[in-house]
Amino acid sequence: MKKFKSIILTLIAALFANVLFAQLDRSIQPQPGPAPEFKIGEHKTFTLDNGLKVIVVENHKTPRVSYQLTIDVNPVFEKDAKGYVSMAGDLLRSGTNTKLKVEIDEAIDFIGADLYTFKNGMYGMTLTKHKTTFLELMSDILLDPSYPKEEVEKTKKQQLAGLASSKTNPNVIANRVGQKLRNQQHPYGEIETESTIEKITRDHLVQYYNTYYKPNVSYLVIVGDISLKEAKKDAEKYFGSWKKGDVPKQEYQFPNKNIGTRVALVHKDDAVQSYVNITYPVNLKIGGKDAISGSIANNILGSGTFSSRLLSNLREDKGYTYGAYSSLSKNAYVGNFRAFAQVGTEVTDDAVNQFIIEMNRMKNEVVDTETLSLFKTILTGSFARSLEDPQTIARFAFNSIKYDLPEDYYQTYLEKIDEVTKEQVQVVSKKYIDANQAIIVVIGDKNKLYEDLKKYSSTGEVEIYDINGNPVKEESGKALPEGIDANVVIEKYVNAIGGKEALEKIQDIKMTATTSMNGMELKQTTYKKAPNMYAMIMSMNGNVMMQQAFNGERGIMKTFQGENEIIGDDLENLKIDAVMNAELKYSEIGVVVTLEAIEPVNESDAYKLKIVNPTGQTTYDYFDVESGLKVQSKQTSVTPQGEFTQVINYTDYQEINSVKFPFSIKISGVQNMELKVSSVEINTDLSDDLF
Repeated sequence: MKKFKSIILTLIAALFANVLFAQLDRSIQPQPGPAPEFKIGEHKTFTLDNGLKVIVVENHKTPRVSYQLTIDVNPVFEKDAKGYVSMAGDLLRSGTNTKLKVEIDEAIDFIGADLYTFKNGMYGMTLTKHKTTFLELMSDILLDPSYPKEEVEKTKKQQLAGLASSKTNPNVIANRVGQKLRNQQHPYGEIETESTIEKITRDHLVQYYNTYYKPNVSYLVIVGDISLKEAKKDAEKYFGSWKKGDVPKQEYQFPNKNIGTRVALVHKDDAVQSYVNITYPVNLKIGGKDAISGSIANNILGSGTFSSRLLSNLREDKGYTYGAYSSLSKNAYVGNFRAFAQVGTEVTDDAVNQFIIEMNRMKNEVVDTETLSLFKTILTGSFARSLEDPQTIARFAFNSIKYDLPEDYYQTYLEKIDEVTKEQVQVVSKKYIDANQAIIVVIGDKNKLYEDLKKYSSTGEVEIYDINGNPVKEESGKALPEGIDANVVIEKYVNAIGGKEALEKIQDIKMTATTSMNGMELKQTTYKKAPNMYAMIMSMNGNVMMQQAFNGERGIMKTFQGENEIIGDDLENLKIDAVMNAELKYSEIGVVVTLEAIEPVNESDAYKLKIVNPTGQTTYDYFDVESGLKVQSKQTSVTPQGEFTQVINYTDYQEINSVKFPFSIKISGVQNMELKVSSVEINTDLSDDLF
């Protein structure tokens, strides 16, 4: 089947430069001035009889008011139904016992408001004049959700589609695997998979809501054009009837730190890039004594500014990547450190080494005064800019109450930044930036990386994992049967779809399929004519959006932007794709095919064939061991945004003129779509003008 691919700096002149140069002694390092003074806007608090804590920040500059409600409970183990906690929050506004979802949506739109629900909370904003209507809707959603079964099933399908896309995204895979490995025996280590999403039921959502959605563990933050008196009246009227109750506390240990360094490798066939994610848990609290100095240390290491060390090293000096970053996440339960970048396969070894060098530099060297001053200034500026948003004041108030911070914590924040010393930066670096306890997660080609990565493991072993962070035993792969090679697999496939004789009778094919994208139905019509002509037209509502044609020699692509000729490797690959029944002619058209392994595909064993075009373009085709049918194809593409793998699944084979064609083609990767074939027409004497 056809493969699918998606293929200021401003300079300002310095005025009066000569005059300034004459007046300044540039041999003297300028001393930083005192921390700027400012006053954080006031917030007021009160608590309802049911235990709901309310924070009010008045701001009468614009006639708007926002409401954020947060259910403050510790994480729970979701086990084999991971994902239901988030879904319970996401689907709060999917309907109540008095309103359908469509009625809620229409009511919110009618008053021009916004209202979103999410894991353990909701947020909304409305014009002050509409706050009564808004609060009626918000309280109804919060206090009386119905969790319609059809909305639960719809959301599950959407999440499964999202997971299908994430399977081929090395960034997502690295984060998921790192999350699971660093948080063993902790809820943060649970990740969503197809299996866990499929097991979620409406009962999971209702039970979680009934158990944890209580006012005595919740906060309501009100910001905007409202007085304290009005806020008290509204809170009592719309949330006072919310029944308080006992909420269970979860017990779990802080994840164990590694003794030494681990290397976790997730194999990606023929990857030309690797995604490196160095990670481990840290015990760093919001507002803790190390929070500010820790932020400065991490910013020096990998904030993403051109002065940060990882970027200076891996991008500016080595040229290994577009970006190399680190993060030091603060959390009430388990924080984490991450250092990450996408690099070429051939430089993965040294890239890991450079990460470790820079992490160790933070521990072993005292930063210089100029560097510390620069990153203090950056953090100060970021904090000062955030004060322009009233929501920041509300967040500060919320954090102060939730984390029991000193009353002047944020008022004196800039002073605290100013007081951080070079020695403190080194102390927190030794505490929180430690390559000796890291899990080095690498997504890349095992065949090219395995041996090189061994030296970074304290045990000398490289652990192999799948994309969901499950260990893969190398010896568990099935041995290839005697006498089976690529030619045998191809022959079995040809026989399974109708046989060589039936295929050779095909002179032309017209295939029509439809798919849905962003709520719009697209129609794709594909044409092939022997020996090697191809055309494809993608249209919406009768309007052609994209057109591709190849007449055996010349290829053309037409879009809204105009017409472009297909050239270079793209043309050479198109020549191969256009060949009628190419599987019968691989050797004569220069395609090299090898049988690599037997691997599970959709819970069934499949032969894995490596298909290499004369241009070097590589595709992996998978053929079901029992039926012989092609069930999947994989192809990796490199773009300026990174490396992506596109996966195509073929199912629902139906016979047309003695030949079987897949009538369901699911594509995930750069784009996610499902093509539903509506018709296949054979030997209709297609005109050459189509091509």
